[in-house]
Parts: sequence; structure tokens; C-alpha cells
Amino acid sequence: MNMVNTVVFSDVHLGSPMSRAFDLLQTLKEYHFKKLVILGDMFEDMNFMYLTSTHWELLEHIGKVSRRGVEVIWVEGNHDGKFCDFISLLLGIGVHKEYIWQVGNRRFIGLHGHQFDSFLTNNKIIGPLLAKLYAVFQRRVSSHLFDYLMNKFSNRWLRLSEQISKKAIEHAELKKCDVAVCGHTHIAYNVKHNNVEYFNIGCWNNKPSHMLIIEESGKAYYKVVA
Repeated sequence: MNMVNTVVFSDVHLGSPMSRAFDLLQTLKEYHFKKLVILGDMFEDMNFMYLTSTHWELLEHIGKVSRRGVEVIWVEGNHDGKFCDFISLLLGIGVHKEYIWQVGNRRFIGLHGHQFDSFLTNNKIIGPLLAKLYAVFQRRVSSHLFDYLMNKFSNRWLRLSEQISKKAIEHAELKKCDVAVCGHTHIAYNVKHNNVEYFNIGCWNNKPSHMLIIEESGKAYYKVVA
């Protein structure tokens, strides 16, 4: 078993037919870690009738590692906002808008990233409506390729990866952090600017999927799951 300090993942979207909950669960079991950081959008929505037995097994595993002494941190995503108290009770962990922690000589900040998405912040009615319509269509199509292509199109159209990385790095600088980690865009993206490194850890709907591994030294890198 690989011994590391922190594991970070985002955008599992349990309840979606595209959710790679089984692959995430098996990958988590490969590591022994002190801290687990979930950067939002753990659920597609609150219609739990779409949760499969594997989805529940993943939630049960997260609860188990928490009870064994692993510090589990959940950062609120745009799919989570209205359900924070309920999901916090379900998982038995606290909810954060953002989370800062230190590993080695590096200071990390984790956010979902939706707070830097100008389309969502400027379209508070249309944005959630489009997300619901997309979820309905996704359940009918059930295609990883379709999901990946749609994410690539929306990122290119809105320039989300560049937009969110720029704003997250600026926010990290204000918080005196060395590394910013986000999700939300569903596209893995790594860049460094002004001595701040930025990781977007993508999502667990697409193939390949990514999580961030942080060693005791503070070294951070992707774990890629095909």
C-alpha cells in the first residue's frame, strides 16, 4: 500500500450513470493517507434513487477511513450548496467553503472552483437550470465520450480552465498559499504562475480520471486512472 500524506479528488457526481465510483473506490484502497480532501460535487443531485450499491459502498468506505482517524475534509461545490447540512450529516464530516492546509514546507488551498466561474455567478437561474437539463440528458445517453466532449466544448467556449486557474492563483496569493487545487471544470489542468502552482483535478465522470497525491515532503502530482 502506498503511504502518502493527502489524497484529493473532486466531482464524483454520485447518482450519474457516468460516475466512476467503483474505480475511485479501488484507487483509494491503494493508498494509506492521513488526510482526504473532497473538493465538492460528490453528488449529482439529491435524488438518491439513482445511487447504486457501488455508490453507497464508496460513501461507506469514506466513513470507515474517517472513523479510523483519517481527517476527511469536504469542500462545498455548486451541486452541494442547498444540501450542505444533510450531506455533512450523511458523511459525518464538516463542510468548508475552502480549506487551507500545510504539508512539508508547502501551503495548499482547496476550493471547488465554481466561485470563479463567471457564467455561473452571472447567471444564477440559467446556470442551475442548464445543469439539471444536462443531468437528465446524460442519464438518457450514458456515454463517457459524450460527457468528455461536452466538457471540452464548454471549457473551450467559456475558457473555464484558464479563467478559473487565473482567479484561483490570485486567491492563493492573497491567502499566502503555494498551491491551489480546484475541480468544477471536469478537465485536469496544471499550470504555475508567480510561484503558485495550480492543479485542476478534473472529475470522476470522464476517462481518464485524476486525483491529486501529496507526499510528506509536499510534492504533489496526479494519479491518473484510465
